[in-house]
Amino acid sequence: MKVIIIFTFILCAYFQINPLFGNTKEHIQQILFAKSDTNKVKLLSDLCWDYRFVSADSALNFGKQALQLARELNYPKGIAQACNDIGIIFIDKAQYLRATKLLNESLKIREQLNDKPGIASIYNKLGIIDQKQGRLKEALEHQIAALKIYQKLGQDKWIGYSLNNIAIIHQNLGNLDKAIEYHQKALEYRVKMKDQAGEATSYGNMANVYVRLYDTISAVSYYQKAINLSRSLKIEELISANLSNMGNIFMGQKKYDQALKLFDEALQIRERLGDLKGISSTLSRIGTVYTETERYRDASKVLNRSLSIANNISTIDEKLSALLGLAKLKALTNELDSSFVLMRLYIATKDSVYDARIKQQILDVQSQYETDKLEQDLELVKTEKENTEIKLSQRKTEIWLLFFVFLSIIGAGIFLFYRHQQRQKAEANAERISEQETRMSAVFQAQEEERRRIAKELHDGVGQTISAIKMNYQNLTSQTSEKELSSEFQKIERMLDNAGKEVRNISHQMIPKELEQFGLIPAVEGMLNLNLEHSQIAYQFEHSGFEERIGSQIELILFRVLQELVSNVIKHSKASELNVQLVKVKSHVVLNVSDNGIGFDVEKKEKNGIGLLNIASRIDGIKGHLHYESEPGSGTSVTIRTPIL
Repeated sequence: MKVIIIFTFILCAYFQINPLFGNTKEHIQQILFAKSDTNKVKLLSDLCWDYRFVSADSALNFGKQALQLARELNYPKGIAQACNDIGIIFIDKAQYLRATKLLNESLKIREQLNDKPGIASIYNKLGIIDQKQGRLKEALEHQIAALKIYQKLGQDKWIGYSLNNIAIIHQNLGNLDKAIEYHQKALEYRVKMKDQAGEATSYGNMANVYVRLYDTISAVSYYQKAINLSRSLKIEELISANLSNMGNIFMGQKKYDQALKLFDEALQIRERLGDLKGISSTLSRIGTVYTETERYRDASKVLNRSLSIANNISTIDEKLSALLGLAKLKALTNELDSSFVLMRLYIATKDSVYDARIKQQILDVQSQYETDKLEQDLELVKTEKENTEIKLSQRKTEIWLLFFVFLSIIGAGIFLFYRHQQRQKAEANAERISEQETRMSAVFQAQEEERRRIAKELHDGVGQTISAIKMNYQNLTSQTSEKELSSEFQKIERMLDNAGKEVRNISHQMIPKELEQFGLIPAVEGMLNLNLEHSQIAYQFEHSGFEERIGSQIELILFRVLQELVSNVIKHSKASELNVQLVKVKSHVVLNVSDNGIGFDVEKKEKNGIGLLNIASRIDGIKGHLHYESEPGSGTSVTIRTPIL
């Protein structure tokens, strides 16, 4: 009971300060005194959704409570909804394997309940996961499946929603004209249904496509339509998003006054909503405007605030944007050391735990000093009539003040000394990392050169020798008339043929000619066919965007990594299906390799697996990002995203 009272007091205090979350407060108060029934499951699910953009961890906690209670009550509809809500949180956290597992559980229950709208909703979310992982074909299939269900049900509102999602997939594929076409179809349904919120969303999405088409006039026009309609509906999330997007256009056109006006309004809205991610993003854009207009002090202030918020809520994109803005600012103000450190943080996305801890310690010292000073002032007021005590209190105050000044000086000295050490250590680490990268690159280059040499020796040396032996052998057999030796001659001829094929296969594996002559796609097709043609594994290879070659170094490393991954699947996975996707999108290449095998413990293998360490080293060498998703018994998905240098 005491715990409940304390918890209620804290919540009431919090929501008095944050009136925007009044509905959430009511939900929590209802839960504190609610019975453990299906209604409580619904309340917990509502809280999970309410906290999604405020605190992902809190939202996840409420979702897990809802799922646990629904299981205890054997409440299928509640289990499906809780799995759906938790799956959305995992999508936000980019934990796609967990999200897929939960969404599939929800899908199974909704199929048993014959919940057609719920089934379509799950297809939409599975399509979003596919889209985020670069599986655009599967994403399109899931969205079309959802669209068909909504069309059969005659739910025009959700038909518009699915058409909107399909348009976004076409946008990601680079089919911008197709994206505009589907956005227009979605808009027609939303106007027909008088779904003004959906109509405003469509205007904003169409504007995003026109930005990519470099048609800024149309983009601004559609953003303005979205803003005007959102204002009439008082949908502040849409207002702030479209204000920010339109501000980006003006900032790119160097119309800084117009851009700043839009960003300022977007910031005010997001601060009212408590949208910390949006606040951090908007502050970063404002900081960029201040930097470009040489308002360096203002830029420093807002960019540091943006970085602080991004660190607090662990949003990588906003953190990187703030770091890059600060690094540019420091360079322009000739603070080159600071700029170097910030760029290193930007490149390596290092965690600034030390800086946060030092800042917190300074704040704690200041807070303690102010508290002690306030207590001293109160004591002076209470003992005002006693001159002796007043003088004593004043003396104590002076002593405390001197003590804290002295402590602050010592603390500042320690901080500056430690910061100097950290800077030297960071520079040494940067040099060491650069040297290691250079050595690793040299090792890989030497390996490839050695492969080329051995392959050439095999082909030109051993291969030619076997061919010569076969020719001499055939001449010899044509000259003999011993019929009883013909079977032995045939056996020797087959052995020579097999040896020649084996030498050619080894030479091809070491350095495939398709890769050098024709590029990555033919080389991958040849490698998959060579390795899997006679295996029990059914494989599928999909690719898009490779009208031009992407550079020999990236092609070679991606080929070697894929070679290693396929080898691991054959040797260890016990899989029956293998899916390889290779997609080029503008300045990046995305490679995804997934199987339905036995899976593995990712953390354990990454520490001890030589093959995985070799893969990671190669990807690091081209500034790529490597992500494994696997659990024992649940298959494996490997996603590699690398910039085109």
